[in-house]
Amino acid sequence: PFSPLATARHLKLGTIMTETQSCTPASKKCVSCESLDKSHLLSSEEVQAELTNMKTWKVKDGSKISRFYTARNFQRAMDSIVAIGNIAERENHHPDVHLTGYRNVEIILFTHSLGGISANDIALARMIDAEVEFDYSPKWLKSHPEANKE
Repeated sequence: PFSPLATARHLKLGTIMTETQSCTPASKKCVSCESLDKSHLLSSEEVQAELTNMKTWKVKDGSKISRFYTARNFQRAMDSIVAIGNIAERENHHPDVHLTGYRNVEIILFTHSLGGISANDIALARMIDAEVEFDYSPKWLKSHPEANKE
C-alpha cells in the first residue's frame, strides 16, 4: 500500500495526510494540481525514500521520476501506454509518455504546475505499478530483474 513519508504537509490522494493515515492507490484520487503550491514539492531525500521500494523508478533531471522498459513488441508497448493513459485520465494527473524504437517506453512523472515531484507523482507511479500489466521483452527482463512483480 501507498504510504508516503508521514508529515502533515504531504498530500494523500484526495485528503491531507496525518501521521497515521495511509491509502491504497486504486481506491483514492490524486489531489487537483491546481490546489498545490511549492510547499507540496518533495525533497530529494523524501523522493529517494519513496523510491526505495519502487525499483523500476529512477530520479530524472533532479525534478522528475521515470520508468523505462522494453515491451515484447509494438502492440504490448501500446497496450501498456493505453493502460497508463486510462489511469492518468481517471486521476487527472498526466505523465509524459515516450515510445521509441517501436517498443521502448519511458514514463516521466512530475507535477507540471510545480515543476517538480509531489506525492501525486509517487501515488501515480504506484498505481501504474499495481494496475498495468507489462509484457516485457524477455531479453530486457533478463537484464532488469527488478521489473518482475512479486
